[in-house]
Amino acid sequence: MAVIPPHWAGNLKSGPPPRLPVDRRVRLQEWLFGLAAVSLVITAGILSWHLARLAAPTIVRWQITVTDANNDAPPRPELPISPFAR
Repeated sequence: MAVIPPHWAGNLKSGPPPRLPVDRRVRLQEWLFGLAAVSLVITAGILSWHLARLAAPTIVRWQITVTDANNDAPPRPELPISPFAR
């Protein structure tokens, strides 16, 4: 049985052979993979926004507590005796 080479096999000096068209299933898989990646990014953004919204009061309360605990107010100066005091 004789093997017939493709029509471009004798003319490789003009460039590489033409590419075969991409199968529709492969193209669909690529689109679905891209859609899944975009969906995951959007979902992660929404979940992190909700988590930050829920955690914000606790974080702010903790920051205020730490700030108050580490920074004592300076002592108040002695006030003169009021002339109106009895």
